[in-house]
Amino acid sequence: MTRRLAALALASCAHAAAGPPGFGLSKSSAAEVCLPPGEAAWLGKLLCEDGSRPRLTRVGNAGTRMQPVDPNDPRLLLQMDAELPIKRGEADLHIIEAVEAECGSQKYTIYIDEYHCPAQGQPPPPLPPPPDHFKM
Repeated sequence: MTRRLAALALASCAHAAAGPPGFGLSKSSAAEVCLPPGEAAWLGKLLCEDGSRPRLTRVGNAGTRMQPVDPNDPRLLLQMDAELPIKRGEADLHIIEAVEAECGSQKYTIYIDEYHCPAQGQPPPPLPPPPDHFKM
């Protein structure tokens, strides 16, 4: 199953238009990909504004996208299943990954949500657009 999802993530189109202002630069506007292979595919397409490749450093877990009211909310575990979509109106409690991207003297923290996978049998969505200060 993971191998299938990795292939889908790598097959997605990487020529995305620019995202909305601030996209990918905060937990609330994290780039949505499918599992670590989707993250790797997306980060592998990012370029600095001058066309060079950014120097990427994994910062790690940045916590949940939204702060749960109850720190023991069972949805924290349930939402770690990338194949179960969040229901309409439900809080997004996915764990967000932070990566530092360095372009020359500028450093940016990029936020990524790895828990957005297509339903079984569905085609993969295109890779997310690049964040501000980047292109693909």
